[in-house]
Amino acid sequence: MDAGKPDPEASPAPAADSLSQRLSAALGGMRLPQDGWAMAAAFGALIAAGPLLTLVGATLLAGQEKRASLVLEDKLAPRLQAEAAARTARAALANAAGRAAPGEVLELLAGVLPAEASLTRIERTADGGLELDVTGGDPDALRAAIRRAPEFAGMRNTSQRRSDAAMIVSMREDAR
Repeated sequence: MDAGKPDPEASPAPAADSLSQRLSAALGGMRLPQDGWAMAAAFGALIAAGPLLTLVGATLLAGQEKRASLVLEDKLAPRLQAEAAARTARAALANAAGRAAPGEVLELLAGVLPAEASLTRIERTADGGLELDVTGGDPDALRAAIRRAPEFAGMRNTSQRRSDAAMIVSMREDAR
């Protein structure tokens, strides 16, 4: 082989194929249009097909995952409900465990209420809070007497109304 002469044993370089010829070969010999507008339309369709197929595939996958999620939710619903009920029961038990017994609450109230006052309602709420209604002549004195006891320091006034002969003061202590 000489430096200035081509190698006779080497095959001649193939002519540069057009993009449409290479694409046709890649697609398994499917013929593509050769004229300008038809070829441009075919390439435009191929370019648009990529994102369109991606969108369709993603939509199908999302639908499958949504259905699988609904099936799992249906299977887990009883367990989740049982866990929520257990959590509520634990919270109620924790609220009740740290509270004074009803007899103790009545004794404490009897010790702090003025002589003319009377307890008309006392209730322990589901969340462990304490609600009470006290009847007496002076609502400010009732509230002050109840709050003087450290056990009832967290009581807050919820309402005040007049009965036939006295004022009824309603108070509530939130759960701790």
